[in-house]
Amino acid sequence: MKDKLLWLWQAPQHLLGLALIAITKAKPRALDGTVYWHFERKGWFTKFISGGSFGAYILMPQRSDLKTEVPHEGGHSRQSARWGPLYLPVIGVYSAVFCNLWDRWFHKSWETYDRIYWYYMTRWTERQADRLGGVDRAKALRRIPRTEKARFPAVA
Repeated sequence: MKDKLLWLWQAPQHLLGLALIAITKAKPRALDGTVYWHFERKGWFTKFISGGSFGAYILMPQRSDLKTEVPHEGGHSRQSARWGPLYLPVIGVYSAVFCNLWDRWFHKSWETYDRIYWYYMTRWTERQADRLGGVDRAKALRRIPRTEKARFPAVA
């Protein structure tokens, strides 16, 4: 009963997630006990999707750092359970527009370290998803080369 109520509480994002799974022809995979849906980056539609969390459905393209990104998206799934029907307008829109698209449009010339720092360390939705997913973003950032021209400080 509790699972059914939780599914209904998150129905808008679950329905969107199921639609995206069908559109992208994603296949289920598991990483450290977390099920996520893998899709290939083929065609115009999936070229622009960087992955996301839609309730219990985590969609991910092939990435080099799934050990960080799948738990991060799991953090977004926990946000979805907390926010319910407000998740998409509050977390989803903010994350998609003011984090993801903003970064793609305005930070193209930034180095990888700065883009990742800005995206995950300065945006509240992403910091919270990292915390809820158990991601140590500082540890992940330390693996990325940081030049003297970097905009953001080195993480401790």
